[in-house]
Amino acid sequence: MSKKMEGNEVQRRRAARDAQLAGDLPSARKSTTGASKQRGSPRVGKEAQLPHRGKQRELAEERAEQRRASQPPLPPPGRTYGGRGRPGYGPDHARVFEALTEAERRHGGEGVHAPEIARTANLPVDRTRGLLHDLAVTHHLVTELKGADRPDLGTRYEST
Repeated sequence: MSKKMEGNEVQRRRAARDAQLAGDLPSARKSTTGASKQRGSPRVGKEAQLPHRGKQRELAEERAEQRRASQPPLPPPGRTYGGRGRPGYGPDHARVFEALTEAERRHGGEGVHAPEIARTANLPVDRTRGLLHDLAVTHHLVTELKGADRPDLGTRYEST
């Protein structure tokens, strides 16, 4: 039989109860001998105490939260023009605007799709779409016609 250093079970329980009534944890007052000697119920005292999850899990959760917080948010799907500021009117803008007016003349004044404007301006389609966006939103020289066709064949552009 081992020697009882902190007293018998009744004494330890009384000391733990006194610590809880005072608002302290029994282990902080060293009135218990460790987890193996404490009560098994997680609801001890006035507040429900959840079982400890362990240091490794807590550290892993903290690291995962830090990684999530440090990553920039993902951009929405599709093409985005954000972060470009207000680009000035440059030679490429003039080239695309001239190509648009020329393509409109060929179509009798109707709106024109971006690939045709890109071919006329001799520029890549993605670059042309960005320049057309600048001309429409920033410089207000071009109008975007969305959903004008049935069935919809994509955005058409026309000069204003």
